[in-house]
Amino acid sequence: MDVRDLVDVAIDEDPRAPCLWVPSEVWPQFCDAIAQRPNRIGAVIYRNKTVREGGPLTDITTRRP
Repeated sequence: MDVRDLVDVAIDEDPRAPCLWVPSEVWPQFCDAIAQRPNRIGAVIYRNKTVREGGPLTDITTRRP
């Protein structure tokens, strides 16, 4: 699975969560996969969710890292 697939799984598992955090190590790959760049506050919108960089060595999660 690539990072976009993992983000899709996390969103599907917790559809009511407003945000999602992606580890720093795969953040550039995720942005490339969805063809978006972070806005001024460092977030992208994907599948009606705010997705942010979660810092190094974190998991893809819908809860604050």
